[in-house]
Amino acid sequence: MRVLIVDDHEVIWNGMRLTLERLSNQANRRPLTRFEGSLSVEAAVELEDRSFDLILLDYHLAGLSGTAALARMREVFEASPIVILSADADPRRAREAILGGAAGYIPKTMSDREMQAALALVLAQGIYLPPMALLEVDEDPPAEPPDLPAESIESFLRSEFSPRQREVFALALRGKPNKVIARELGIAEGTVKVHLSMVFRALGVRNRTEAMYRVLSADAAGAIERL
Repeated sequence: MRVLIVDDHEVIWNGMRLTLERLSNQANRRPLTRFEGSLSVEAAVELEDRSFDLILLDYHLAGLSGTAALARMREVFEASPIVILSADADPRRAREAILGGAAGYIPKTMSDREMQAALALVLAQGIYLPPMALLEVDEDPPAEPPDLPAESIESFLRSEFSPRQREVFALALRGKPNKVIARELGIAEGTVKVHLSMVFRALGVRNRTEAMYRVLSADAAGAIERL
């Protein structure tokens, strides 16, 4: 397992390395073969070897930070899942990160065991949302989606959409940007956007974040993997 951490506090590097080593020591886990730290996004994007299985990105960095830092890292490391680390427990912050393409949002206040579980999910191509991200925020309430049919979301998607649309949706929920989805499926990026727009409209949501909430609230995350 090859991991890059971008955080301007080296003590965080040490703590996360221990967490990852414990995770890699579990049964059927790949060993931690590379762990590299960077103090800034500007330094990270200059790395010659950009092959990482996981990138951990602090939300509050000196210099480029927040969603701008996430966008820059995704542009350079487009094949690597990026997890945001933050001391900020604002639900809106977590939602913004996921909407921006992060594969997870991990509060630094989480226990070591909770962090291991969150990182294991991301390494399995899932997306981790902390419980606090599901809290409603008065200033930015989520759209109220219409009731889905009585059948499961899986059956609904199979009956309403083509295999290609389901493929696009499944990849989007794994945090892959439109450009990467288009390349993997051999279609135009504009076509990806059209497919996602149709799926979001049918689910009664506006974006990937709300689609993820819809899937999680229906306990259908496993079903998406079978699409």
